[in-house]
Amino acid sequence: MKKYLLTTAFIILCVSFKSQAQGGDIVIKGSKEIPKKMTPQQVMDSLNKRFPDAKAVKYYESKADVVNKGWTVSEEDNLAPGADVGYYTISFKRADLKYYGLYDKDGNLLQSKVEETVKELPEPVRNSLNRLSQEHPGYKVVSKTFYKNQNYSKSKEYYEVIAEKDKVRKRLYYAPDGTLIKIKG
Repeated sequence: MKKYLLTTAFIILCVSFKSQAQGGDIVIKGSKEIPKKMTPQQVMDSLNKRFPDAKAVKYYESKADVVNKGWTVSEEDNLAPGADVGYYTISFKRADLKYYGLYDKDGNLLQSKVEETVKELPEPVRNSLNRLSQEHPGYKVVSKTFYKNQNYSKSKEYYEVIAEKDKVRKRLYYAPDGTLIKIKG
């Protein structure tokens, strides 16, 4: 039992170290990084049309059942080998943008996440964040960056913020008008 616990602790430490060594890259839950040549041409064409100057692009395949439960940015890469792949995630960074896009196999952009700083948030969202500790005692925003989420199939836009209370992290989702939509985590 002791050997099992030590092995588990070692694996967790290695995964944690790998994540930090890669600069804290964030990927999409239920995804696996793949080479460009394994990404459907329609997906690459869609990305190039939208962002012709995208550099350092990373390609991921994503399980349909995981995407259907909710496309979530995470520090995990947990796609099982031989999984049913129905979606592709593209990520890239440039000086002014960190972008994640979820595409179907036909190249249709379904959702996107763009990392933003607090000054780029709409004023109503910033005001809501300033009132966070009053409306939800004990919670504090713990990230200096946020995600602007766009769901193209539902024509919805919202902002994702990470807050913490007693070392418990939650994801807060705000509408552009500053209304708190939901809390996850």
